[in-house]
Amino acid sequence: MRIDAHVHISPEEGFVERLLEEERRLGFDKVCLNGAVWFDWQDGNAAVKAAMEKYPEAVIGFAYFPLGELGADKVRELADQGFRGLKFIRPPARYDDHQFYPVYSVAEQLQLVCLFHTGIVARTPEDGERDVNNERHRPICLDTIARAFPHLNIIGAHLGNPWYEEAAMSCRWNPNLYFDLSGSSLKRHQPEFFKSALWWTETTLYRDPEGRHAWRKIVFGSDVSIEFIEDVVQDYQRTMDAIGLSPELQQAVFGGTMASLLGLEK
Repeated sequence: MRIDAHVHISPEEGFVERLLEEERRLGFDKVCLNGAVWFDWQDGNAAVKAAMEKYPEAVIGFAYFPLGELGADKVRELADQGFRGLKFIRPPARYDDHQFYPVYSVAEQLQLVCLFHTGIVARTPEDGERDVNNERHRPICLDTIARAFPHLNIIGAHLGNPWYEEAAMSCRWNPNLYFDLSGSSLKRHQPEFFKSALWWTETTLYRDPEGRHAWRKIVFGSDVSIEFIEDVVQDYQRTMDAIGLSPELQQAVFGGTMASLLGLEK
């Protein structure tokens, strides 16, 4: 099973149909579609919910959750609506601020996968009024959350760009913390860079507490408009081929790991 773990909904007419057509062409079975958009987030989540209901075999819904605006009861409501995960970005305080712990606690109880933007976020004209502070997006925040909620499956987007080592080491130490490589990183850095950052294997002395290879903690996420998804697939493929990842590990990246997190293993 191949899964794209990081796609944003769009208000464009026919977007979901065009997205699924392209994902199928590229060999993907399912898409984790989230409601984090640059228009009203409630409309974004409603559009994701409609896509889930229309294409239940292909669309896995991740609700955008504005930390600081909604409480833990909303997490239960979203789960009841069929959402399988939550997406977080631009928080009003660090992700690991204790004011958000009730949200994470309920997400852990309900087995929702949580996708966090990590690293420097794209700039928008509204950043001043939104009080955007990239220190709040540091991957070390996810290390704290992963330790506090050991049964919460967490994905950090973009391997923490530019805090790659912080992300990688947090990933190694926490069995429930994963990352994707979406964004500019695969364009900016050569494959050897990722081989160095994600260096541990099943046999190295210092490794994942469960003995897993580093690349079993990486999931595929595109996080681009439809016309560029193939390019991201090629970047992942080029990088994994160049560092000699086995077909089994590549399949884990392209969907096996995400299927496990979502309880979809065949």
